Amino acid sequence: MAAIGIDLGGTKMSGGVVSVEGKVTHRVELPRPRDSAGMVEDPKALVRRLITREIRGIGLGVAGLVTADGTMEWGPNVAGEHIAFRRILYEEFSLPVIVDNDANLAALAEATLGAGVGHRSVLMATLGTGMGGGLVIDGEVYRGRGFAGEIGHIIVDVGGPLCTCGRQGCWETFASGRRLDQMARDAVAADPRGRIGVLATGAIPDGRHLTQAAIDGDAEACRLVAEIGGWLGVGLANLIVVLDPEVVVVGGGVSRLGEILLRPAQRAIAATLEGYDVRTPTPIVAAAFGEDAALVGAGLAAAKEPDV
Repeated sequence: MAAIGIDLGGTKMSGGVVSVEGKVTHRVELPRPRDSAGMVEDPKALVRRLITREIRGIGLGVAGLVTADGTMEWGPNVAGEHIAFRRILYEEFSLPVIVDNDANLAALAEATLGAGVGHRSVLMATLGTGMGGGLVIDGEVYRGRGFAGEIGHIIVDVGGPLCTCGRQGCWETFASGRRLDQMARDAVAADPRGRIGVLATGAIPDGRHLTQAAIDGDAEACRLVAEIGGWLGVGLANLIVVLDPEVVVVGGGVSRLGEILLRPAQRAIAATLEGYDVRTPTPIVAAAFGEDAALVGAGLAAAKEPDV
């Protein structure tokens, strides 16, 4: 039994066939849709490339505010507004469809089969193009009145950098893939012959080059990742003081950095969390599914949908 899982993010759209064990096969990756028409047609095109008679449902995680009826109302890093994804995909394929915020689905995957297994409360922070979040309590995503989890838009610096949401000083302007991209460009401009510049030869420098340079042990890249990790820790300390989760899972493309990112985050938490010395330390761990967590969560959720 399997379902199609799709992760529609701010940089790309990934899809795959997901088993109930969370294994991804027949992967497809496309550029993110550039306009409202693409937001409607591109997910359908991706499904057509994956669908077989064995598929029992379609799950879509999208980086935006998603209503209970599967409509994406708006997202700061994706095109279009008021897109009724659930209706559109059901009318096209006549299969059960679930649509949710991508970070909610990532949190669900990690809580169910990944790094959060065995914990009653799992807080997920996903660092993709922007930053998303999800909270799973006793196996259920906490939704508040519908749009809970938008942690990337917590203000950490009033009057700080302008965010794609239109406000200033959002957490994701300091800790996200977009911030890594800018750091990579600045680093190469300052030192074209450095490790980041060498990795980016013939291409526009971005966070992937910086990440790989840090994994390779480049001192400047590690310093920049530590800066991101510090801001990650500051924001997580604010969430821990309110939510006190049993575990925090960090996902998205940066999760492959592992302890290079997480150690600075843990140091920042120790320095800024109220009552740190008397609290039971909250584990901060990398996502087991890495940047596939939302895709896997979408597939798992779709596989559980009742038949039409």
